[in-house]
Amino acid sequence: MQAADVRAIPAAAGGPKGLMLNALDRYLFGDWLAGEGPPVHLAGASIGAWRMACACLPEADAALRRLAHDYIHERYDPPPGQRQDKANVSRHFSAMLARHLGGQAGAVLRHPRLRLHVITSRGRGLLQREHPWRTPLGYGGAWLANAVGRPHLGRWLERVVFSDPRTPLPLRLHDYPTTAVPLTAANLEPAVIASGSIPFWLEAVHDLPGAPPGAYWDGGITDYHLHWPWAD
Repeated sequence: MQAADVRAIPAAAGGPKGLMLNALDRYLFGDWLAGEGPPVHLAGASIGAWRMACACLPEADAALRRLAHDYIHERYDPPPGQRQDKANVSRHFSAMLARHLGGQAGAVLRHPRLRLHVITSRGRGLLQREHPWRTPLGYGGAWLANAVGRPHLGRWLERVVFSDPRTPLPLRLHDYPTTAVPLTAANLEPAVIASGSIPFWLEAVHDLPGAPPGAYWDGGITDYHLHWPWAD
């Protein structure tokens, strides 16, 4: 197989998975796919979105090495005298991603070969806005709906894919309610944050620029393994 044969790379959710693949990521994006060639679509959910965003940075090898280091060493210590809560975890997580991606959205969106697609889950119904009691009830309903059958989960959560506007995602997703939103300098960082915002551990990200209003959570909720029709 040659580098020119690669057209898409899915990056699934799951922190241990992302760390295990770090050395391979660094070789793929820092060397093997670094040259000229046809566009390669990078679709990521949760840590997969963070990995693929780093892959699009000018120094991909260094960015991915830093991702692994910061992920392993991250700490979310609350302010002195305060208890840990999801607001504090969200602040630390957002600050860490800002150090990785802040001011570099233009470079990501201008990459000569790579095309980034960030997967998020937007709440519906009781999950349309994060709320102290509606959110637990909503996720309880989503769990029961998913237990009956995956299509029923779509009543509670919608897949929203923030895609490089130069080249749409090269496949049609009919398995689940899906909305495509152009990835821009304004929404790239919040979209990656939202894609990694695990319910009850981090706060939802609300009203992303250019996207339908509402609460956005971890892309792994709807697409943990990215079981998509790639062969189409």
